[in-house]
Amino acid sequence: MIINRVSSKIYMLLIIFSVLVGILYILLSLYNEKLLKKKTILLFILIFIMSVICAKLFSVVITGFKISFKDASLSSYGALLGVLVSSIIYEMIFPENGKIIKYSTIALPIMYSFGKIACLFRGCCYGIDYNGILSITYNHLSKPVFPIQLLEIVVFFLLFIYSNTNKNRKDITYITILFISIFKYLGEFLRYDFSPFNANQTFSIILFIITLFFYKKAKN
Repeated sequence: MIINRVSSKIYMLLIIFSVLVGILYILLSLYNEKLLKKKTILLFILIFIMSVICAKLFSVVITGFKISFKDASLSSYGALLGVLVSSIIYEMIFPENGKIIKYSTIALPIMYSFGKIACLFRGCCYGIDYNGILSITYNHLSKPVFPIQLLEIVVFFLLFIYSNTNKNRKDITYITILFISIFKYLGEFLRYDFSPFNANQTFSIILFIITLFFYKKAKN
């Protein structure tokens, strides 16, 4: 499969679109449970702003602060963190709305899945050298690579289906985040620039440990 890279502007638009997909899911979920209130609009403004800020900050961090915030690309992992952080902040301020964190968490896999479509066509964070089935050749590379972005699109879409199907489980928030951290950690082994305990893997481990701690605490 040969892919011609899209421009950085189209890439940015696709990342933003993935955030809007997640916001739409949260909106419809709250509406269906009659939890949608006028001030909920603040949540979506907060999510959008925090997603962009965190997406850029994450890119700055993983590059070792070698690029400026202005020039940083929008990291899909960073955008997910922005959604999670903004949802936690919102529910702390307006606890009466309820279930904001749950639906925001369930939205994370579908947002990441759509975000990886942007990465697939931009040719960033591509896979290791690979010449097997579904291998990808970009116009800026001279050899085929593993379709890691395509694998992530499928895996995280399936995780979204699972989480949404089991949304009534009390522990679905924890389970979803645990799976996200596991998949993100394992996916790095198939990335072209993999190095042991890189920024993505390190954060995935931290996220897994923190989530597991609160998960066990909630069950006790």
